[in-house]
Amino acid sequence: MAGSKMTNAERISKLLEMISGLESVGIKDFMSSFLPHLTLVSADDFETAASHHHPPRIVFGYSVQPEHCNRMYNMHGGATAALFDFCTSLALALAPSSPQADAALARDNNDDDNDDNDDNDEEELIKSWRRLGVSRTLNVTYVRPAPMGLAVLVECEQVHAGQRLSTLRGVLRRAQDGAVLATCEHGKVNLDPDNVPRPSKI
Repeated sequence: MAGSKMTNAERISKLLEMISGLESVGIKDFMSSFLPHLTLVSADDFETAASHHHPPRIVFGYSVQPEHCNRMYNMHGGATAALFDFCTSLALALAPSSPQADAALARDNNDDDNDDNDDNDEEELIKSWRRLGVSRTLNVTYVRPAPMGLAVLVECEQVHAGQRLSTLRGVLRRAQDGAVLATCEHGKVNLDPDNVPRPSKI
């Protein structure tokens, strides 16, 4: 891929691959049980989003697993929130680069093609919001149950991504007919080293 720019679909696919690979080296977290069942359906490039007059979007596919269900065999509300948290955060990989992040990339000699031999692959893949931030708000509205085994789509969009704060939006839909199952609004704070305010000397 040297000499060519990654599409957003390639970037998100690579991020999923990297995150999934963490378990093979003994790093396991709350998303580990979701990842084997999560697939990338589509990811807008900025040109596509602009031509359709909507923010850049990512769509994931997922099938509701038994371990993510409540006693009524519907997807647990906490599992839905966790899925929204993870998937909408990846929409930040679509964020345009900031001058500060570009400067950091230049210092590390990163080239945005993931083909070099350094250990800064995540910084190559995402030029700003490289750590995907931390949540400050996650508001979920549950509309319909998602029964065990149901195929769903998680539509995620980047409403706003500034240097310090971002707003993301997600919609969980039934894959068969597009019926809305749940919605969310997710606010995050950027903790990349370039964006963390220094303590005041006053």
